[in-house]
Amino acid sequence: MPTATPWWTNELAFEAAREHVNPYRDLDVQVVFTGPGDVQVRRPAFWDGGRTWRVRFAPTAPGRWSYRTTCGDTSDHGLHHRTGELECRLEETDRPIYRHGFLRRGPDGRFLAHADGTPFFWLGDTHWQLMCERWDEANKPGWSSQFRDTVDLRVRQGFTVYQTNLMVTDKADSDWAGTASYWLEGREFEDIDVDYFKTAVDLRLAYIAERGLVNALGLGWYSVIDRHLEGVQRFARYVVARYGSYPVVWTLGGEVAGYEPELRQDRIDAWREVALTIRAADGYRHPITAHATAERPIVPYYQDEDWLDLTLNQHAHGDFDLSTDHYRAHLATHPGRPLVEGESLYEGLLTVERAGRRPVTETMVRQIAYRAMQSGCCGYTYGAQGCWNAAWEPGERASMWGDMPWREGVDLPGAEQLGHLRRFYEEVGWSRLRPDPCCFRATYIHNNHMYAPSVSADEDMTTVVAHFGETYRMEGRADFVGLRAVPYRLDWFDPREGHWRVEEERAEPVGGTLAVPAKPDGRDWLLVARSEDDRSSQE
Repeated sequence: MPTATPWWTNELAFEAAREHVNPYRDLDVQVVFTGPGDVQVRRPAFWDGGRTWRVRFAPTAPGRWSYRTTCGDTSDHGLHHRTGELECRLEETDRPIYRHGFLRRGPDGRFLAHADGTPFFWLGDTHWQLMCERWDEANKPGWSSQFRDTVDLRVRQGFTVYQTNLMVTDKADSDWAGTASYWLEGREFEDIDVDYFKTAVDLRLAYIAERGLVNALGLGWYSVIDRHLEGVQRFARYVVARYGSYPVVWTLGGEVAGYEPELRQDRIDAWREVALTIRAADGYRHPITAHATAERPIVPYYQDEDWLDLTLNQHAHGDFDLSTDHYRAHLATHPGRPLVEGESLYEGLLTVERAGRRPVTETMVRQIAYRAMQSGCCGYTYGAQGCWNAAWEPGERASMWGDMPWREGVDLPGAEQLGHLRRFYEEVGWSRLRPDPCCFRATYIHNNHMYAPSVSADEDMTTVVAHFGETYRMEGRADFVGLRAVPYRLDWFDPREGHWRVEEERAEPVGGTLAVPAKPDGRDWLLVARSEDDRSSQE
């Protein structure tokens, strides 16, 4: 009997009894797996060339699982009513996604959680052109693979999500045409090139999964839906069948509404149909979202629809106001749905600010990332110039955003510093925190408004976190207010190096008010106030 491990993908193969004219288009094969407690997972099988069909399945619990196939052509005894069993056994793993299970919306809708309820911290890295990243070649000294070595680096740095897009397209698309060969020549959206999936797509998506990353996976960019809704739906079903047993979040398409007002509603409606197609095909019910257009306020479309599991915002690259008020306003208007900042200020990119363009620095990356987290986001996606667009040499692909190649972008310091961000929030119990700007006040008026820190706290005020940007003025007095009548410990966190610095071991609030000390220097810092009873409960 075949053996398996919880949440890891296993593959079964079936042989059709005869040839079918166009199995990709015309034949549906489903496999129902039944496990302990009669839990069932339905997985679509996928055509893998010739008469071969495969199903990929990740058991959700240890124990014995049985399966039974059904085929739309019930006379094909090679595909219809095939049965079997496999035994799932627990094994130790250091990868959280396989220890705690696939993702879902958390219990109160403020963050994503694993199947066992463990909160999931979203720290993503952007690779819109992952299919252009070279598998067995790198023009960076000491590296052998542009793709694999980048994935490995991001894992070491603490990233949990790889934000990608398959960029399915046709020859009518100007910017990205010809970057991936999903179709047989002249048969776009009709006949897939199975060999391309076997030799290129499978390798990359399996590697992302094996390294323990969640793949935030999109199908294409917004305009592909204009001409090929049914073709994109069919492609979506195939992608779910081939890769839906991996840890994924389905992001539909890039900037799904597009930017042409006359096409906006048609695109929103069409991508909704793709989302519903994915939901119907995906037996694991992986989270679904949509990579949003850059707008203010944060996109309203899909917000009240059941299939949308989280909002993947785009704060953009300087073309709009970057105020964190937009996050808080969105969460107040649409409670119960997690918010992730999915695209803003890629490091090394040239901004499109009205006052003039400039390269995004690591300080700018830190500023928007920490402010997003402090304002109620449950995660952040980073991007580096040259990496998001897989630029092999300077000036390749979307060079209006900058000429930096991937080999330089991959080493920009912001990625390492966002690894510190994740570790910081996990240490302070991030899933308990909520935006709380009212618990900070300052006598210097601009520190209450223009230069105010971003402040969060838990409901019991046992932990207060304040992020002070470079612009915060060290003038006048500042206080935390509304604190408990117990001593607090004050610690500074350096977001550049990931180090802690003790400010005061035992600070006593007076009437619920505690003086905020001056920053260690003029750079950005985080101050954490933890009550004595909170620290005791964690020990």
